[in-house]
Amino acid sequence: MPRFIIFVRATLESEAEIQPNADLLQAMADYNTAMVEVGIMHMAEGLHPSSRYGRRIVFHNSAEPSLSEGPFPANELVAGMWIIKVKDIDEATEWAIKAPLKEGAITEVRRIADPEDFGDAFSPGMRLREEELRTKAEALAKGK
Repeated sequence: MPRFIIFVRATLESEAEIQPNADLLQAMADYNTAMVEVGIMHMAEGLHPSSRYGRRIVFHNSAEPSLSEGPFPANELVAGMWIIKVKDIDEATEWAIKAPLKEGAITEVRRIADPEDFGDAFSPGMRLREEELRTKAEALAKGK
């Protein structure tokens, strides 16, 4: 089954560190619980504002990358995300629509690329290496 990421775009409030109220936090916890209970949620995270922990790195072909410190414009940022594993983009969209977000919030649903999406350029050896790296990363995430 394919994986999708649901991005929640930043807002002026999220960049200003205005915390959500208890009702919204409870609704978000209920939403996350529903996705876990049906076995589709793999990850859900919120991000600190770019003014606190934000750096942007721009890569250039012939020069060293350039680095700039936040804050960055809210309309260019992501404030949080979910990774879910569902049958198709329609199901991912159905879940994104259920998110308990404030009026004006914007989400974006995108499919996560799998090794087979890269065709023959992703050789069997590269696929094996990718699987090994994912296994190690998952073990590290679990503290093993």
